Amino acid sequence: MTHRKSLAATVLLAAFSFLPLSAQAQQTPYIAGTWQVSEYHAGIRTEDGALPPLTAEGQTLYQQNLAARRELPPREDMSRCVPSGMPRAMWAPLPLLLVQTDRKISIIQEYHHQLRHVYLDEPAPALADIELSYMGESVGHWEGDTLVIETIGLHRNTVLDREGLPHSRDMRITERLRLLDGGQQLENVVTFTDPQLYTQAWSSRLVYDSKPGLELKEYNCLALYEDL
Repeated sequence: MTHRKSLAATVLLAAFSFLPLSAQAQQTPYIAGTWQVSEYHAGIRTEDGALPPLTAEGQTLYQQNLAARRELPPREDMSRCVPSGMPRAMWAPLPLLLVQTDRKISIIQEYHHQLRHVYLDEPAPALADIELSYMGESVGHWEGDTLVIETIGLHRNTVLDREGLPHSRDMRITERLRLLDGGQQLENVVTFTDPQLYTQAWSSRLVYDSKPGLELKEYNCLALYEDL
């Protein structure tokens, strides 16, 4: 590179560093909007359609959860109005709203009106320093056109799906979200790491369709299931 070109590059870089945040933010993909999962499945499977690789302990807990669900009257697991939590909420068939700022991305679910914050300006906390919750603690960062989200701290009463795939306190979930089809779809590749209950890390994939103009509706759990 010549001295003239090197100087020009330095000037350009310096000029960019003084651009307003709004101008710099244009380099970040804009994924805000209303989305809805393309295909709903009650059970989460790996990307090749298999049951996740459970350890012996994990298999025992999974079978217990399946049996407990079969003993419930139809839909009673929902009629108790317990939040589904993370990651089950991300598979819900109802729409979700993504609100995006430089600091965080907020995910608002129509299902149970669950709220999830993904902080983009904070380091990942230590598990010992957070309180377990239904949505867990999520931090994210951009890798090119892909939003990478790390989530820990899931409440002990949650399961991964409606079938009852279990998790331990130490489960870590990594999501990789990116736009497809010119922004008409949003892909989410979700990787689960939990050595206590799964023999290896495994991934599942889901796709959301863009739903411009679709408004989230009121979700009154008690009113929906009070006749059960």
